[in-house]
Amino acid sequence: MDQGNEARLRRVAHWQATVDEQESSGLSVREFCAERGLAPSQFYYWRRRLSAVGVEGLPGEVDPEVGKTPAFMELDLERPTAAQKALPLEIRLDLGGGCTLSIRRG
Repeated sequence: MDQGNEARLRRVAHWQATVDEQESSGLSVREFCAERGLAPSQFYYWRRRLSAVGVEGLPGEVDPEVGKTPAFMELDLERPTAAQKALPLEIRLDLGGGCTLSIRRG
């Protein structure tokens, strides 16, 4: 790996750790950034960039062995009965950045 890719890897890893730290800190972004001398706009940029495509989605920037999670997970579900189909169903996906996708049946 060349030095440019290594530098990008370190930068991505640094910002992923920073975003993770803020999320677990209980502080608002503004408070967290003020404590660490970060510009909130820079924090928001990296949080959006990392959540938009996922760390493994940044081409050529992340070691495939570090923090890799499957993009899709297969669910083994049985076919619902007629009674189960009549029940309401809701699936909620947290897309990050305060966005949630809800799909409802029933």
